[in-house]
Amino acid sequence: MMPRMLAIVFAFVVAPASPQRAVERDVVVSITEAELRGGVVTEITWDGGVLVLQGVFVAPGGELKADYLVVPAEGVELRHLTVQPQASLEYWSLKSSRLSPTGLGRIESTSDSKLPMYGVGTLEQRVRDAQDMGGVQTRHLLRLGSTVLHDRTAEVPPYDGETYSWSPAELNRLAYVDGKGDLWVAMADGSRPQRLLRGDFTLPAWSTDGRAVAVAERKEGGKRWDIVLVHLPEEFRQPAR
Repeated sequence: MMPRMLAIVFAFVVAPASPQRAVERDVVVSITEAELRGGVVTEITWDGGVLVLQGVFVAPGGELKADYLVVPAEGVELRHLTVQPQASLEYWSLKSSRLSPTGLGRIESTSDSKLPMYGVGTLEQRVRDAQDMGGVQTRHLLRLGSTVLHDRTAEVPPYDGETYSWSPAELNRLAYVDGKGDLWVAMADGSRPQRLLRGDFTLPAWSTDGRAVAVAERKEGGKRWDIVLVHLPEEFRQPAR
């Protein structure tokens, strides 16, 4: 989990959704790059019916600085926070665990690094070329059983909870975002994966009542973040069979 000293925390109340017969989505709030001080959204958690967002930024000069903002949004009741609620912290601990709440599934990670191939030359020349073009490439994979949850090539691997969220234990499922940013749901052992939505999503957070998944959607190359509430079809809101 990201350092908590660099946190901008937002909280807003989400009204209960009526039953949905198909995948529907609502943008409940948009957060601009300026409101995040050039940072990024790093956590979405639930505190009962309240969504709590954490943003991380680096203050001018590189020093650590905490700030807390309230972002107004039509139809959304926002309140200022001085600290992150204990229920929000406990939620993140559960949703970001690599072991499912029922113990049925465990997420495994692997990383594979290699030098990119730039033309033909000696190993020494290829090392220099790789450094000039961005260095060693590392591929990071997250798996649940035989299902690849997330596959990306980046310097930093996904942190626990960044790309997945366990459902309430009685539903026995996992919501996750693949390397393209699409939102999926699978059984807690990784079987029967189904794509819900295509997009550029991150930070899925399954609601504690089991009815919805909140996600952050990057817009305009990260200059704006939409917090989206995805209302789950009935089949995903019933105990798994």
